Amino acid sequence: MYRRGAYVFAVLLVGVCIGWVAGMYGPWAHQDVVENRGAVLRQSSTDYTYISPLLACDIGTEESFPELAPIKASVEQVIAAATQDGSVSDVSVYVRALKSARWFEIDGQTTYAPASLLKVFIMMAYYKEDDDRGNGSVLGRSIVFEGSANPQQDMPGEVIPHLVAGQHYTVAQVIDQMIIYSDNDAMTTLVDNFDSQTLQEFKNIFSDLDIPSPLTQTEDAMNFMPVDSYAMVFRILFSATYLSRQYSNEALALLARAHYADGIVAGVPSGTMVAHKFGVRSIPASQNGGVAGAELHDCGIVYYPKHPYLLCVMTRGTSVAALEQTLQQVSKTTYQGLSTFFATAASSTPSTIGPVARPR
Repeated sequence: MYRRGAYVFAVLLVGVCIGWVAGMYGPWAHQDVVENRGAVLRQSSTDYTYISPLLACDIGTEESFPELAPIKASVEQVIAAATQDGSVSDVSVYVRALKSARWFEIDGQTTYAPASLLKVFIMMAYYKEDDDRGNGSVLGRSIVFEGSANPQQDMPGEVIPHLVAGQHYTVAQVIDQMIIYSDNDAMTTLVDNFDSQTLQEFKNIFSDLDIPSPLTQTEDAMNFMPVDSYAMVFRILFSATYLSRQYSNEALALLARAHYADGIVAGVPSGTMVAHKFGVRSIPASQNGGVAGAELHDCGIVYYPKHPYLLCVMTRGTSVAALEQTLQQVSKTTYQGLSTFFATAASSTPSTIGPVARPR
């Protein structure tokens, strides 16, 4: 049982292939969007005959929002400086003002290994099953932690508390451990305890978002994820278009307790609430077995007063320290830029920061 979870974990780290909806069914398909029109993502695996549930939509392409161009330019300057010495090779950014739906992205075509970002999908599968069954019967179920011969720590530079081998925990407690501390052993335990419905819910998430399931990938299939694909997960949680309102709120509340504070959190004022998930992956050298580089990502919602925004940053390079510094600088620059935009827009034309007016 534990070996199955360990295998799935390996597949999760290296085997996810992202294939987004073609044409007008995804905000990522910029080449097919004409005249700044919007895009729509609808749930695919629905049991209903007469409805097609809406998951997310865009009111226009990035070019529809020139007011965000100065912020994008500032972030691009940060990236240019970070990549000068070669320690940082790739940086992709997705920014979205969640209440107005204005957005931009930088290097959205580059793909990465999502690594621990995928733990959010496991949490969502259990929440969805509990939501369907009701009464907390899934999250309250008792499971045993079988232990690990090599307890893993996912927090860079931090020794995390671990579950105790042989002790029983509720599913909710193990999910807390997995998300708050990005604990791989907790994740393995949750995967090992998938029942048939949890597994189906897990598969459905990828199907509904038109992402190939990691369970169908081989260990050596190095398929990666673009930044806007993962940003979509936080979009549907914030809008409560996939899980119920209760469980969408609980998911983000748990993500707001994540202990990793050296990425997005380090770039915003102290005390600012951020619901986020990070992922880190070592890239092995092809011959000597050493480490050729690393990927470090952080994605989440910054709860700026009255104007929450989504920031996803995916990075690749030779130094985790350099990647962390880049994450922090991108976060700081984005926060400062949006702060100026929100303040300026509010003092002049309030409608520029709220929902875009409906055409007459």
